[in-house]
Amino acid sequence: MKEMIYQTVCPGCNIGCGLYIRESEEGALVVDFMKSSSANLGKLCRFGMKLPHYYSKATNVVDGKEADIKTAVKAASDKLKGAKNVAMLAVGATTNEEHLAFTKIADALGTVVNTGIGAYEEIPSECHPSISQGIPLDDIEKAGRIALFIDPYVQYPLLVRRLLAAKKNGATIVSVGCRDLNLADENLSINPADYKTELGLDSNSIIIADVHPHTDPEQVKNLLNLSLMTGAKIIFMKPFVDSTGVHLFGKGVGQKGLQEIMDGINDGSIKTLVTLNSDLLELMPNTDEAAKTLEKLDNLVVITSRDSPVNKLANIVIATESLYAKAGSFMNVEGQVLNNSGESTVGIDAMSILSKNLGGEAFDFHAIHDKMMKSVVQKFTAPKYSKLECKVMETAAPAENGGNLISVYNPFMWCDQPDDNDFVIVNMKMVDKLGLQKGSMIALTSDAGSVNVRYTVRDIPDGLILTMKKLPVVTGNSTVVKAEAV
Repeated sequence: MKEMIYQTVCPGCNIGCGLYIRESEEGALVVDFMKSSSANLGKLCRFGMKLPHYYSKATNVVDGKEADIKTAVKAASDKLKGAKNVAMLAVGATTNEEHLAFTKIADALGTVVNTGIGAYEEIPSECHPSISQGIPLDDIEKAGRIALFIDPYVQYPLLVRRLLAAKKNGATIVSVGCRDLNLADENLSINPADYKTELGLDSNSIIIADVHPHTDPEQVKNLLNLSLMTGAKIIFMKPFVDSTGVHLFGKGVGQKGLQEIMDGINDGSIKTLVTLNSDLLELMPNTDEAAKTLEKLDNLVVITSRDSPVNKLANIVIATESLYAKAGSFMNVEGQVLNNSGESTVGIDAMSILSKNLGGEAFDFHAIHDKMMKSVVQKFTAPKYSKLECKVMETAAPAENGGNLISVYNPFMWCDQPDDNDFVIVNMKMVDKLGLQKGSMIALTSDAGSVNVRYTVRDIPDGLILTMKKLPVVTGNSTVVKAEAV
């Protein structure tokens, strides 16, 4: 049986874990390990092992009917010519080259490509390189003290082995958050005002946090300030395979966060939305509410390699090749450029025609790749750590906790993929308070609706419920819910 073997990168987050995809003649996929990959040394997390679920092929669609790609591109051109109130979104879920091609379409339309992470707009531009591009992952293993502001087991599992290696080398780890971590020497729940005095960081320390579309900008400021005041290095993990590359392409332009885009659609200031491998039904906390908002658009044009939920709402879908088959590259959280072995340029070619039809420039893969190498890679390629250039920033007082159901974002949530961990986390006090029995479920009710879910017990603060999956009751990072036994 014939098969194709692709050397590629897992799209689950910005670590850039190398792997092989084996594709049979019938289209069946198998994930294989790549021990030569420096980012993950052959290891894969649960999401990486389940990648065949992710690679569902998209179909070209025009006004609800299947079409060929030429027809879809022409239809998109016709809808976008003269369109006003246009927004474009690319979160970082495809190659550097496709992102750069997408900016050419934005140029032709007189707009910019939004990356969906609104926190960047709240942070001084001189700090952006330190958010976009982190430390070499090997440096984690050499640190004397590590402050964790993420849950690596859930959000970025391939960091766990780095952290365990650091502990073996004598590091101490302190975790700041809602959930006690087994690998941490200390687990703290403290306010940002106490970070400097309580965490005991110095120049031999590393702060590990993350930045994503729903990150509170004030927390990013607090952590940058902590790095500035203590001399500790800082790394912001990110959720999408090319989050680093796309933010370097977008440097210096105004950026809207996901919620700003949704607000713009709701108030009518955005009438047309064009997306590149970015599904707002997957990315927003509440899928049903996001769908109601997207239905208000005059035009929704989706350029994508996946058959994701938003395709069903789109006026036009331009279907590109699967991510692993694309010619191109990614830039991971360290700043390393990782090349795909694929040779297909279907997406680049379609965007070139679209750009030309809109009065912009035509291009080919090689021209885009060369420009990407000169404009980004030669300037920013690492791994190396850039010293923070910004000054200590004023921050607002921490907002009161908006709710008791806390969403812990992870690859399964960003990509709307099936996950066996379909439960919420509570502590024993809540079990006793609600009178939960073994095998029973919890009914959660919010302004958005109700849902019955399984639960598991962990050591978390009283009154909180943690979810690692999207629930129809969720309205944001934290949601006010009523909990009852079922």
